Amino acid sequence: MRIQRGFSLIELMVTVAIVALIAAIAIPSYTSYVRKSKRADAKVMLTSSAQQLERCYTRMNSYNDGTNDVNGDCPLPLGANNANTYSLSIAFDTTASLPTGQSYTLTATARGTQLKDTGCGNFTLTQAGVKGVSGAQGVSNCW
Repeated sequence: MRIQRGFSLIELMVTVAIVALIAAIAIPSYTSYVRKSKRADAKVMLTSSAQQLERCYTRMNSYNDGTNDVNGDCPLPLGANNANTYSLSIAFDTTASLPTGQSYTLTATARGTQLKDTGCGNFTLTQAGVKGVSGAQGVSNCW
């Protein structure tokens, strides 16, 4: 009698089905976790930009809107972070309650794969420290 070695087709198909089932559960969970971890990019970008604007405010008694910085000491903190997950924009608010150059709103807009993060979406931070998000989870869960 001959001894058979190897796997049968049924054994191989069962193994492939088990691996596919594990991958179907693990991959979406992993991508969700990665999206949540990249929210820190937006928070770091907003808080470091706010610190830069506050340093300029201390020096010039006005947030830098590009018109009052003749020496280039306080450049606007614009751009995207290194991972290209969020881009930064600044809106200098001009309201009747505050004079020009006395308030701003920083916004970190999701880019690339972070666009699928509907839980938090875009992050905002004002000169008063008011935090905001555009997603469904709310500020307390995202910040």
